Amino acid sequence: MKKTILFVLSLLLVNMVMAQMKVTGRVTSSEDGSPIPYANIQVKGVRGVGATTDLEGRYAFDNLSKDAVLIFTYIGFTSQEIPVNGRAVIDVSLATDALNLEEVMVVAYGTAKKGTFTGAASVVKNDAIKDVPTLSFENALNGKVAGVQISSNSGQAGSTSSIRVRGIGSMNASNEPLYVVDGVPVVSGNVSNMGNYTSSNVMSTINPSDIESITILKDAAASSLYGSRAANGVIMITTKRGKLGRTNINFKASVGITPSFATDNYEAASTEQQVEMYYENFWNADIYAYGKTSAVASTNALKQLNNRFNKHGYTFTAPDNTVKSLTIGGDRAGKYFDWESELMRTAVYQSYDLSVSGATEASNYYTSLSYTKDMGRSVINDFDRITGRVNLTQKAGKYVDFTTNINVAKSGKTGFNDSRATGNNYFLQSRNLLWGLYWPTDYVTGLPWTARYGSYAYNAVYYNNEWENSSKTLRISANEAITVNLLPGLTFKTIFSYDNTQTNDHIYYSANHFTGAGVGGSVSEMSATNTKLVSSSTLNFNKEFAKKHNIGVLAGWEAESNRFDYQRASGTNLATSVLHTVATAGKLDATAYYAGNSMLSLLSRAEYNYDNRYYFSGSYRRDGSSKLGPAARWGNFWSVAGSWRIDKEMFMTNLDIISSLRLRGSYGVNGTLPSSNDGWRTLSTYPNKYMEMPGGGVSNIADPILSWETSYTSNIALEFGLLDQRITGTVEYFNRDSKDLLQDVPISGVTGFYSTLKNVGEINNNGIEIELSGDIIKTKDLNWSLGITASTVKSTVTKLYSGQDIIWYDPTGDDARAKFIYREGQSTLALYGLEWAGVEDETGKNVWFLNNDKTATTTVDGRPATYRYQDATEVIIGNVHPKLFGGINTELNWKGLSLSLNFNYKLGGYTYDAAGRDVSDDGYYWERIMSQNQFDNRWTPENKTASLPQRLATDMEDVNQKSSRHMHKADYLRLKNVTIGYTIPKNITNKVKISSARVYFNGTNLWTLAAYKVYDPEVNAFGSRGWEMPLGKTYTFGVEFNF
Repeated sequence: MKKTILFVLSLLLVNMVMAQMKVTGRVTSSEDGSPIPYANIQVKGVRGVGATTDLEGRYAFDNLSKDAVLIFTYIGFTSQEIPVNGRAVIDVSLATDALNLEEVMVVAYGTAKKGTFTGAASVVKNDAIKDVPTLSFENALNGKVAGVQISSNSGQAGSTSSIRVRGIGSMNASNEPLYVVDGVPVVSGNVSNMGNYTSSNVMSTINPSDIESITILKDAAASSLYGSRAANGVIMITTKRGKLGRTNINFKASVGITPSFATDNYEAASTEQQVEMYYENFWNADIYAYGKTSAVASTNALKQLNNRFNKHGYTFTAPDNTVKSLTIGGDRAGKYFDWESELMRTAVYQSYDLSVSGATEASNYYTSLSYTKDMGRSVINDFDRITGRVNLTQKAGKYVDFTTNINVAKSGKTGFNDSRATGNNYFLQSRNLLWGLYWPTDYVTGLPWTARYGSYAYNAVYYNNEWENSSKTLRISANEAITVNLLPGLTFKTIFSYDNTQTNDHIYYSANHFTGAGVGGSVSEMSATNTKLVSSSTLNFNKEFAKKHNIGVLAGWEAESNRFDYQRASGTNLATSVLHTVATAGKLDATAYYAGNSMLSLLSRAEYNYDNRYYFSGSYRRDGSSKLGPAARWGNFWSVAGSWRIDKEMFMTNLDIISSLRLRGSYGVNGTLPSSNDGWRTLSTYPNKYMEMPGGGVSNIADPILSWETSYTSNIALEFGLLDQRITGTVEYFNRDSKDLLQDVPISGVTGFYSTLKNVGEINNNGIEIELSGDIIKTKDLNWSLGITASTVKSTVTKLYSGQDIIWYDPTGDDARAKFIYREGQSTLALYGLEWAGVEDETGKNVWFLNNDKTATTTVDGRPATYRYQDATEVIIGNVHPKLFGGINTELNWKGLSLSLNFNYKLGGYTYDAAGRDVSDDGYYWERIMSQNQFDNRWTPENKTASLPQRLATDMEDVNQKSSRHMHKADYLRLKNVTIGYTIPKNITNKVKISSARVYFNGTNLWTLAAYKVYDPEVNAFGSRGWEMPLGKTYTFGVEFNF
């Protein structure tokens, strides 16, 4: 019997052994075939049995049932279940899961899973911006995030951008978002010291190739932990880290060109056509304004022309006293000037990036070095930058992590702001083609132009050799973090950061330059230092109870200090034109000052979810700022939010088409601080002089109760996924009431001031955001995805002091541009001016709608009108805000080939073309260049149905009046970026020891469809168009290697 039992047991044991087998394999990424180290492999249904891939992505099981099922998982990739089915080798290719609800994103003071986060946030990953030739990441975001508008302030190299998240929330404080890099708030904006002479975008000190992702926090639930700085949203930049596996070396190089063009689609009339219009200016004035005869009018017109252009080598005659007989003679007849070819050039962009990264279970490192040079299209505009970054995390045992992030950047820029006549394309559009290019002296008399003809003789080509301008920036930012795992689920983290930006600016004008002519030449040297120190400590606890209850609690504090130091030395009466320093000045002037502010904060957040279906969160922050007086120094900012995973409910079980469905909502309070560091106290300044004696004066009246601007934001959204997440989308509604806004309020003149700031204004912003994305085709070799964003934002002034209107000018502060009005019930960007009624057919005169009770001199479309602009009343003539804006993004991948197209668009809204007004002068400014449109559409006795008035060299109509004549629709659709790439097959790159290799072409701004084609629709989109250089069409070729 015993022998029988032993025999049976032996058979069973043999069968069991025979059923066990060894299984090996390799796990790789389907995207590029690279190994995935530390991927997790579990045996389905068997606890405690699993494996992890090594650095090469390989794994092995020694004793595995031939009927086992293996589960392969790795963060950021779609998991797979694969039956063994008796196979000894199982290789697995995991696909990237970009739409996974378990995707981790960076949020305020930590991270969160996309499917559990209760706030409104959008993420843009490096893949979306990596091929775009941009000096600063903001320019690559347009159209990619719902609710976010981006406007370039210029097409010059190194210029700044403006970002609006869900509208405009302030009248006098900043409307820019808070920038956070690797969890720490940083200095942002323009750090130049030269006012409207030049700008320097401090964000360009961050190399876009170092960025891993950008998260935009939009509602109170997402951003209220940043309190008084977050009312306008938060842009969180996360830089790259190493990935588990062997060391990776990445090299990327790109070179691009931007053809020269400075005048958008502005088409100038020919030289002969311009001369004809010059003649008409004066001939018409004598005939129609002063009643002169044709002969007298012709004589005077020729005299005016010859007086102005004899010195440039031209003479003019009109034998029949008519414009048709006008001829151009003189030494330079037929020799005209192309200002654009002399002042502009084909720009060359080049960028080189080298990085080394990797990670083990104990350390993580990423280091990079980058050099970028952008030779601007203007011959005076250049930008160059070198950056270096080190990101390092090191474990010290099981419980402590040390993290260091250091970035050093040095950049330099030359060239004036577009608003300056010496630096923009103003003279390409406003100086006619008869002005000589190179003559530094009068063509006839030899007198210097500055001596005889003043600024009317401005010669940009000549003066480019008579001035210099430069801005150099050095930025050093570093943050150190220590993370301690105290207990399971309990973590302590402390961070200290240092962000220092030093800017040195230099401006020189020779004694020959019209700016320096009256003072014997001038030079200025300016130096400024921005220093931000931030320290924070947080305690974070996360715990799961009874398998269905999950809680998270965060508590901490933060301290911030900001200091700005400024010094300027300037001088005139320079002893030499060789050394351009203040040491050569005969007369010196200097000033220096410093300013600063600090803030102390307490912060907390609590989160709870039940069964991964119901999520609740709340946050609270208390800020105290030195920008406010003791009575109003502290502010409380908070939020509550919740979400419901509807797809987890039992009633959704049989709805296979819906793979995810979530409803979320939030309400909370954020704040905005005054721009001034000391607006609450009485201030005195001491650079004033009287009779060359130093003196001081009061510059601000104290207001001890000056307080925060406060935003109350509500948000509700529906997120959905269809067909196993092949289609995903979000539909969101938000409402933001901004109250206690700072507004200039009139006060008694006995104080010595006309107004002071008070917290009285209110603005409402509300809108709808839609984000849709889908995989139209998804196969092994062919993938086609499409993404669409669409947003509406209605921004309205709801309360003003005593209901009184406020007239203000373009956001640039230039009162020569558009005029705006704040009026209760109207848009925050309401254009204000005279309402143009067109041109009268019989007389060619401008006609204006009266919009008042005065006696009309004519009617247009049944409305009272007048020929005199002085009799008309200004009204709201348009709204800059669009009705709809967004982007369309699509990508096609076939084997190693890829094609991506990024469009952005705007529907509705208007822009004011101040530059167009300047060149549409109707004859008053004789020296300005004129467009083909002016020639073709001007009123003449033969063209009485013209759209433009008769040309007159008088001030009768004063076309410089801000009116609807120069207001144009701002609708546009632009192909912002197109990228074509090819990844070389692995079997080729492996032969030369290269992990991966890719070549690509990128085109930027290649095609635009616009309602108004003369100006660039992305430049100064929040105000009016001046003389800013448009964005260029850039063609870039690049290569990228991984070793």
